[in-house]
Amino acid sequence: MDARKAKSRAAIVAAFSELLREEDYGKITVGDIIARAHVGRATFYGLFKSKDDLLSELVSDICTHALDDDGTPLDDPLVQVEHILNNLWERRQGVRALVAGAGSRVFADCLRKTIMSRAAETVPTDPNGPAGTMDRSFLLHHIASSFVGMVQWWAWHNFQADKAEVAKDYLSAIKPLFN
Repeated sequence: MDARKAKSRAAIVAAFSELLREEDYGKITVGDIIARAHVGRATFYGLFKSKDDLLSELVSDICTHALDDDGTPLDDPLVQVEHILNNLWERRQGVRALVAGAGSRVFADCLRKTIMSRAAETVPTDPNGPAGTMDRSFLLHHIASSFVGMVQWWAWHNFQADKAEVAKDYLSAIKPLFN
């Protein structure tokens, strides 16, 4: 992508993110986005198919960023959860806007799928405890759905709770499945 397109794309994403903090997703129009971004309609549609496409990209970017590998050893579940929460914290304005608005379902679905894929890599195929008697797909879905619920709760409370405490509380709710 050339520099001009990259600059326009960044302006559109920034404008959309700002609008999401101010207005419900359903009330935001492409006209609102392009006016805030100072780009033309053709530029918008040259980069995105629709407002929904823009939302999907924004959510996907946040979900991908949540799992960014910065070299942190992720053997320990607490370190892994804190790492993901720290990455979500870095994007907390966008996360809060998505959790609070009409984009919440898209965000929740994307984050759930992202966490399920990470859990599939890290949860043993033959776990101990009650988890060992569960259908693996159900177990991974439960872990991911609980994680999404925790992130939503954290965002609804304006990220005031300490990341480390949120991570510990989440694992306190999940770990009994593996004992």
